Amino acid sequence: MKRKWLLAAACFMLLFALTGCGKTVEEQIDSGVASAQTVFEENPQEPNTKLEGIELYVPSGYKAENSEDPNNFIVTKGQDSYILFVNQNETEDSKLHYQLLKDDKSRKIIKEETVEIDGAFGFTAVIEHDEEQFELVVSCGGVKMSTISKDKNIDEKLVDMMTIVRSVKLIEK
Repeated sequence: MKRKWLLAAACFMLLFALTGCGKTVEEQIDSGVASAQTVFEENPQEPNTKLEGIELYVPSGYKAENSEDPNNFIVTKGQDSYILFVNQNETEDSKLHYQLLKDDKSRKIIKEETVEIDGAFGFTAVIEHDEEQFELVVSCGGVKMSTISKDKNIDEKLVDMMTIVRSVKLIEK
């Protein structure tokens, strides 16, 4: 009997210790924004998927498909859904999406970073949606990706989102 209590106590302590090892939401946001900026500065991934009018890189575990709107695409991974918006009239140095975000005073931006490299402009932003959910937005020129996320894996999602956005190439018609 004493052995069972000792095992239960050890399991409880291990569980308690592992729970404390997770990143806080703030740490996830800081890490994710910084890592997304690094991804932006690196060479884009080569596209591995073709959709109507674009080619893009879709990381393992993700699925991309067309939507009813020719400028919007749906990207999913498990229960998470992302909207990929491609404005073919905007160039890589466009700041339109960023200006629209900054001009919308109803949104509470928790963290944002901009980056410019080789004539391309991009940004990463985390916006408070409600107490436990955040809107994640990444953009490069006329390409923007967004999702609503709970407070888990924000850092990983931002990196994957920027990887996808940076890889988008328009297909000449």
